Amino acid sequence: MPGPIGVHDLTTALPPEFQWLRTPYPLRIFPMTGTALRLTGRESLGSWFEHALVARRQEHQAYRAETVVLADPPNWQCAAGLTTYYNCHKFHAVLITHEPGYGRCARIVSCIGDVTEALTFSDPVPPPDGPITLSVKVDRATQPIFWAQSGEAQPLGPVLDASVISDEGGRGEHASFTGAFVAMVAYDLTGQGSSADFTRFGYHPGV
Repeated sequence: MPGPIGVHDLTTALPPEFQWLRTPYPLRIFPMTGTALRLTGRESLGSWFEHALVARRQEHQAYRAETVVLADPPNWQCAAGLTTYYNCHKFHAVLITHEPGYGRCARIVSCIGDVTEALTFSDPVPPPDGPITLSVKVDRATQPIFWAQSGEAQPLGPVLDASVISDEGGRGEHASFTGAFVAMVAYDLTGQGSSADFTRFGYHPGV
């Protein structure tokens, strides 16, 4: 069934169209704090196992999605942000992380559909302190990424290939199974469960 369209306040409850990892321990992935959806960083987007990822299905060939995230990762092994996601080897993600020489920064991480292929990264962009709005505009096979804190959204990195996030995209084993999603995500490769707060999520048909 199609989910509600528009902007959702994540301070009290999740809208019914959201999905996450099937688990008997959902609080390992996220609690609702009363002010935000708090994702507890688990394994990487490339993992086959425990993800801290809360997603809604892509329902339109062209759409815009955004989220507001407050994250201050302690190191490069921790990140949180917004991802267009098919499975663990077909995704694009815009993440707030921490890079040596930059400190807190935003950057794009992509895997374009082959489990043997290395990840690709955009150049880091240091944003100001505080909550950051991350957004994506998908128009069939194109996908630019934007970030904003106040004022007009700024493009981040190159325009991405959205056709990867599809049944037909990618190569190799397990190429097609889940369908396309757009999601909030957090991971912490140290295993210490660094968290990030998400206060808003929007999904809008058209661009």
